[in-house]
Amino acid sequence: MSDSSPSNDVCPLCGANEAAGAGEPKELCAECQAKSQALFNEEMRRVELIRTIRGRDVELYDIKHPTSPADHNHCGQVILIKAGQGFEVKICLRSNTVAWMENLFDERAGFSSFDTRLDALIGNVSLLIDSWGGGPYYMDIFEVDSVVSTEGEI
Repeated sequence: MSDSSPSNDVCPLCGANEAAGAGEPKELCAECQAKSQALFNEEMRRVELIRTIRGRDVELYDIKHPTSPADHNHCGQVILIKAGQGFEVKICLRSNTVAWMENLFDERAGFSSFDTRLDALIGNVSLLIDSWGGGPYYMDIFEVDSVVSTEGEI
């Protein structure tokens, strides 16, 4: 007697619909996947990377987010360094880095995604790397108390 119940292939987010695939890790159902992708794309638009310094093999970006309580919504910096065939990425987030690790949540729909604001920031950094020609990258993320930008100490 074999036990081949479809309950093992349930969407891990909603727990109601059948997951799109039975692989590991489990995939989301089509509805949750669409909601999650829309929420992620919206968050990517909210995270702004503003280039402040441009060099031959290095660029510095200020990170701004509308919910940041800091002056001018400034919440950190990204340093992108071309290193051989790849890149080194240094992300300096002002204190409260924990908020960047929380799952994205859509209050209107009451939907929570597995993605975080940090995932959206990394998505934007990946787009920058692609604009430089792509390649592998190594990323460090730091939590700092203050950031000195071209706008002055914030």
